[in-house]
Amino acid sequence: MTAENLPLKPALPTFAHLGATPPEDANAHPIAANWIERLALLVQQSDVPELASSLLHPEAWWRDLWALTWDLRTFHGRPAIGTFLQDRLALFGLANVVLAKAALQRPFPDVAWILVYFSFEPATGTGRGTARLVLCPDGSWRAFTVSTQLDALKGHSERIGSDHRDLSVEQGDWVERRRRELQFEKNPEVLIIGAGHSGLEVAARLKHLGVSHLIVEKNERVGDNWRHRYTNLTLHDPTWTNDMPYLPFPASWPTFPSAAKVANWLKFYVDALELNVWLSSEAIHAERNEKTDKWDVSIRRVDGTRVMHVDHVVLAHGFTFTKTEFSGQSDFHGRIVHSHEFQSAKEYVGKRVVVIGACTSAHDICSDCADHGIDVTMVQRSATYVVSIAKGVLSLLPSSEWEKTSIDELELIYHSLPLRLQWTIGARLAEQVRGLDRDMLDGLTRVGYQLSNGGADDGGVYRLFCERGGGYYLDSGACRKIIDGKIKVASGAAVECITSTGVALSDGRELPADVVVVATGFDDARVPIVRLLGAEAGAKVPPVWGLNAEGEVRGPWRELEGLPGMWLMMGTFAWARFFSKFVALQIKAKQEGLYAKRYAALVEL
Repeated sequence: MTAENLPLKPALPTFAHLGATPPEDANAHPIAANWIERLALLVQQSDVPELASSLLHPEAWWRDLWALTWDLRTFHGRPAIGTFLQDRLALFGLANVVLAKAALQRPFPDVAWILVYFSFEPATGTGRGTARLVLCPDGSWRAFTVSTQLDALKGHSERIGSDHRDLSVEQGDWVERRRRELQFEKNPEVLIIGAGHSGLEVAARLKHLGVSHLIVEKNERVGDNWRHRYTNLTLHDPTWTNDMPYLPFPASWPTFPSAAKVANWLKFYVDALELNVWLSSEAIHAERNEKTDKWDVSIRRVDGTRVMHVDHVVLAHGFTFTKTEFSGQSDFHGRIVHSHEFQSAKEYVGKRVVVIGACTSAHDICSDCADHGIDVTMVQRSATYVVSIAKGVLSLLPSSEWEKTSIDELELIYHSLPLRLQWTIGARLAEQVRGLDRDMLDGLTRVGYQLSNGGADDGGVYRLFCERGGGYYLDSGACRKIIDGKIKVASGAAVECITSTGVALSDGRELPADVVVVATGFDDARVPIVRLLGAEAGAKVPPVWGLNAEGEVRGPWRELEGLPGMWLMMGTFAWARFFSKFVALQIKAKQEGLYAKRYAALVEL
């Protein structure tokens, strides 16, 4: 099967698709050991054609996470994988391939594979990998997925544990030492813009690799990016998926902690790990100095402007909210508020509120209004994917799994699956969750709420997050209020304009309002980058977020194309925990001269 005739929609390796059904008592370990032994031998012999034909299913996937490519790449089908291995094995190698463990898994009644864990050594460090072996019609077990992941750099392990702990009893004046450290009389190697969770997590990774860092944060306190949001905001992912590197959330915490609680935790994280942060400090301009190969970054502080000359800049500002403007809004006699400015519905009691938007912030704001007895209407311009937290999210991310298995192992498993294959799995899981949520979804439909099944191929919330960064709502209570009529919904029409007295829709309806809340989602992720670099340099930045031709997210966790030494760090708590490690490893490798040529995917404009 060639790349040209691979299925357009990635197929699951069902028994029907494979043409073979494994025995119930398949012995995973000897099957995995034989596959690993063959892999090691064929790599040693540089026999890529035999490796592809005998060890890989024709529709196999290989996802490499910085181990052999210094990039995040996915290759689908024997020809594409063969080309990748021919290009990179000679440069990186795949030495000392060792089986760690294996287990037969049955994720669905008609799908079974042997999940293989192995370790290996690329030229620059150590790595971990996985393979999912499926039974083929000829009786051979071949890999349907393979992943290779960089784990550490040779000679540069993380500075944690007894081997690196300071054992001296005399610590001197620690307060004075930290004060001098934070003055930065010498330039740090890395400047991180933003002290949200992404910036803090990559700073922690860099510190434990011995790379000097400084975080600049425009707010007065670490965590203000959470404190300044609406008061009823909570995390919508369970706590056990969101642990930060080196310092997990307390086991006594609620499943969905409040924004204020998270904000205080981020401040504690900085203090406990001794991360270097300048508060009330804003990076206002960055320019690449071609003579020094450094970034010259101007930082505005309360005591003046300072210019730092650094090897690397990490942009950790996250998604910025779009300030959508509507025709006629200047004539509105009431108040227009953007979602990131909204604090509490208390001040709007007795007023009529219209919220434009129908994703997470819009639902949370409407729910707050309903709790205060406010006449509130949600304008739903397009269908929304909805999944309950109690039945849906917690069934997909069960504490029984996350709290009994190491985070490292879970991340290795989850991120070994190419995103496009995850969509196919996600469609099945989404169908199961819709069954659990049927009463809620039917109730929403009855009142005119428009439901999405999660983008193309019904891929669910994960696909929407990767493609759009939004388009969904994880229900924390608003849906019941919509069904009961406490939150009114105006669906199926665009906003025509804002009049002096309310919001006019394209179907002729006009919604009277005293307050209009604009909750229209995120802006182009390049906006703050362009603001920092200037229009001319910023215009060269390729698209950020969404998926490239290989099905990988564009932009984050690598050097930005055409901007050496500038990195983008963004994502959920869980993604930031995982991908911050690779940003730090790449930067450390560059600082130590270990970084080889990146095997980068084509940039799509």
